[in-house]
Amino acid sequence: MNFKKYAVVGLVAASVVLTQMNASASAAEVGSVTTNSKIQFKKQEESIVNPPVNPLDPDQTLDPADGGTTYPSTSGPLSIDYASQFDFGTQEISGETKVYKAKLDKVKVNGEYIDVPNNIQVSDNRGNNAGWHLTVAQDGQLKDGSNRSLNGAEIAITKTTPTTKTGTGVVAPTASQSIKLNPNGTASTVLDAKAEQGMGKWVANFGADNTAAADAVTLTVPGKSAKYADSEYATTLTWTLSDTPE
Repeated sequence: MNFKKYAVVGLVAASVVLTQMNASASAAEVGSVTTNSKIQFKKQEESIVNPPVNPLDPDQTLDPADGGTTYPSTSGPLSIDYASQFDFGTQEISGETKVYKAKLDKVKVNGEYIDVPNNIQVSDNRGNNAGWHLTVAQDGQLKDGSNRSLNGAEIAITKTTPTTKTGTGVVAPTASQSIKLNPNGTASTVLDAKAEQGMGKWVANFGADNTAAADAVTLTVPGKSAKYADSEYATTLTWTLSDTPE
């Protein structure tokens, strides 16, 4: 009895195969249609502010700035999205020439503050792939509240490392590896993106990681410079983004 049962199953399977083969052999094309697939792009609105990202992982967006403040940024399809503030800390007065290292930047990601390299961030969502140019200039010598200059002091920025989001395939802009700022306001190139380079979001880390970034931004102060106790010396830096490469 068992043998006969298996035999019947085998006959049914063979019958199905033969039927399918006959159907394929007799099928004929009776017509076809053509359909369209399309997409259109538009330039990003001028009012949109591109959110800054984690310099060590550009796929992560930073939390909003605390206290209702905003990050240093511009708006529009070609924009500066973030720029670090350089903090050289509180130092003992010395009659020797000293090199002071800027503290690492501190940003908030997923509710927690983390140390990251000092950095500047740029977005290019214009869609014309024309390239762009980023410079930085020092707006005068560091001075204290009594307008006393820290004569001869020099800010240096090194180890500029461009990075972007995962999987974009976009060619990176060219980065300046050593910048010495001049208090007279002379602009220095930070990044230069030629045509077909630098599209999308780009982070220029000063130091590829926290270890490299520890000495990437420095302030050299000559021993002969007058330094008044309990005075905070400060200046501003102007980061300028142009819509054409150098």
